[in-house]
Amino acid sequence: MKRLGLKTDGNWYKGNLHLHSTNSDGRKSPTETAKVYADHGYQFVSFTEHEYYTDNQELNRENFLILPGVEFSCEKPEPLRIYHLLGIGQHGAGEEATRENGFCHQQHFPVKKWEGLASVQSIIDEALAANNLVIFNHPNWSRMELSDFVDLEGFCAMEIYNYSGDVDSRTGLSIDYWDSLLRRGRKVWGVATDDAHFGQDDYCGGWVMVNAGELTIEAITAALKEGNFYSSSGPEIYEFYVEDGLAKIACSEAREIHFVTYETFGHSIVARGDETFCRGEMKLCGEEKYVRAEVVDHKGRVAWSNPIFLRDPITL
Repeated sequence: MKRLGLKTDGNWYKGNLHLHSTNSDGRKSPTETAKVYADHGYQFVSFTEHEYYTDNQELNRENFLILPGVEFSCEKPEPLRIYHLLGIGQHGAGEEATRENGFCHQQHFPVKKWEGLASVQSIIDEALAANNLVIFNHPNWSRMELSDFVDLEGFCAMEIYNYSGDVDSRTGLSIDYWDSLLRRGRKVWGVATDDAHFGQDDYCGGWVMVNAGELTIEAITAALKEGNFYSSSGPEIYEFYVEDGLAKIACSEAREIHFVTYETFGHSIVARGDETFCRGEMKLCGEEKYVRAEVVDHKGRVAWSNPIFLRDPITL
């Protein structure tokens, strides 16, 4: 029986789930920002302005979609220890809240006062109640310890790569935090984003590739919620699955393919010289809780699969 890490029977859509315009602390207007991403081959973006829920549907065009979004904040009274979370609407947001989307365009969410971890949990709960997906942002950039967020519940994904944090302060990669959750049995997807502000070259460097039936808010967010996507800063993943005790991946040309597992040590395939790989596999021992894959190209760019949870009933 085959366990799929990706359904590939839909269409591939490239998107950025985290960016800022002049409506918060970005340097480009929403119109300019949308044009940058459309010109770079993206099919969807979410304007996740600080503290303001926005749905710039007027920027939609053929083959380019805007997802409603916001970046929530809660500041812990310690240096640099700030919680940022994305809310991504699963339906369009109008001028008034609806049953389908409990937030409305330009709704303000002031920075939450810190009164313990319950303050952050209340942000998540409110977003979920309003039919939004919640993503936990850049724990490395936020100087988090695992204890700062391990007890939070309800976020479906973690920002494992934040391109802006990478080019700004080398704090964009948060893979270890992700694996720490996965090892504890948490089912959390991993997303790569830009967190673009356009004060420097911090755009079009981290994205998600979503496989969905159509380019609509509902189809894209359903695929995100199900984990039917991979994240990348360059390479492509075409297939990822487990069959007959083997984890297998097909990808664009790579110099390294890594299978990350728990509780075993996983497996790495590393090229010699200019050698490249487009496929890789690992024999599983049967004790693993999950397996995920990373693909590294000759420029050092990475693609990350989502984990396949090996002890779950087969659903994909």
